[in-house]
Amino acid sequence: MSGLIFAHNVKIVKGQDLVETVLAAGNYPASASYIDVSKTERFHVLVHWGTIHASDVPVIEIKATTAANGTLASINTTNCLHTADPGDDGEFVTFTIETKKLAEDYHYVSAVVSAVTNGTYADITFLLPETEVPITQTTAVLPAASQHEYVG
Repeated sequence: MSGLIFAHNVKIVKGQDLVETVLAAGNYPASASYIDVSKTERFHVLVHWGTIHASDVPVIEIKATTAANGTLASINTTNCLHTADPGDDGEFVTFTIETKKLAEDYHYVSAVVSAVTNGTYADITFLLPETEVPITQTTAVLPAASQHEYVG
């Protein structure tokens, strides 16, 4: 019987480097580092809120462009945008986006954060189930020594 080995089937890409860094309004990851999703049929974005400052109402919108440093455009503000509030501390937000629904040649994505000015924290992670497996993980994000399987 076979099954999913997560690290072999889903590429993990960080939106920002350190979860303990206060979010600033901007793109995660930044321009010139937008994430190429062209090898996926769909991709997922997982946002884990840390402490949300009582005066912030943070917004996260997944946007796309044609190049790693291109101009980002909205995908769909109903399904690709989330507004949180200070009571959402510790909660998760998920986005699943079908790559073929992106505008033609728009294969680079970023999470755009706004309405954070007072000290809000979150971890933003992109999960890319690429079409060719096994997937090679970026060793700075998920080194081989950190991949554990107890299967068989």
